Amino acid sequence: MNRSYKEVIGWLFLASLLLVAIAWGGRLWNTISWYFEPKTDIQLYIAAPGGGLEVIDVQVANSRFNAKRLWEELMRASGHSSESLLPTGAKLLEAREEGSTLVVSFSGELVRGQYLGSDQEIALVYSIVNTMAQLPGIESVRILIEGHTVESLADHVDLTAPLEPDLTLAVTD
Repeated sequence: MNRSYKEVIGWLFLASLLLVAIAWGGRLWNTISWYFEPKTDIQLYIAAPGGGLEVIDVQVANSRFNAKRLWEELMRASGHSSESLLPTGAKLLEAREEGSTLVVSFSGELVRGQYLGSDQEIALVYSIVNTMAQLPGIESVRILIEGHTVESLADHVDLTAPLEPDLTLAVTD
């Protein structure tokens, strides 16, 4: 009886290890597959508080190369700066292609709670436009707030029409 008790405990232990491996296997596989999946090099254009755009090079897995992922990367990179012009609560609500234009709709937090001078507004708008325009087939970006056309974020940049990227705003060291 003593030997079979030890065998049962051993089998239960092995079964529990197998369950843990199965439970964590999916997460582990997703992590491992990201490392082996082909990636695309992109530039994140971070709005500098004094105006202009800081450029950060990152890689995005090809299967995750979409507007939502670019926005997440932009927010993450901007969050490292205490003077970020991107409000922490701003969310990308929708992104859709209309020909070669990407139409992006953001939550109202993008325009609430901060004063933007002309240089800051230009930097904030083109941070979004330059980053999003890297998606395949996209030549311009139209920014909406909560699904509606707005004239501007702070009365300096006309948002009633799509905007093409402006790479001249990048700050060089």
